[in-house]
Amino acid sequence: MFRRKPKENKEFIPTRQEIRETSKLTAKDLLGGKVLSREGVIRQIPFLIFIAVLLLFYIANIYKGERIMGEIIGLEKEVRELRAEYSSTVFDRQQMSTQSEISKMVSEKGLPLLEAKTPPYKIVIEDQN
Repeated sequence: MFRRKPKENKEFIPTRQEIRETSKLTAKDLLGGKVLSREGVIRQIPFLIFIAVLLLFYIANIYKGERIMGEIIGLEKEVRELRAEYSSTVFDRQQMSTQSEISKMVSEKGLPLLEAKTPPYKIVIEDQN
């Protein structure tokens, strides 16, 4: 329906031979530095800068990830140590709270406490209603 007319540059129309000559890339051009002076590369500079910035973000992200993994490993080690300490503390508390250990500690400190000879009993109060 609506077709655009191709733009024609009437002053300069490259021939096939000229296009082939400008698109060839040889090792001599790479080593000689001609590649860096071409307009095609100059037009790509913003893209190259963008790629360089992305590369910097990528490297920073890798270092941050390694640092966080180091912190995680350190925290996991600390958790294991704290769990072991907790287990040993609970075991020690359980042993200290046995009746024989309590009576031994009371006798060592010379307290005038005696062990109950009769078992405990429940006191029941009846309602006076």
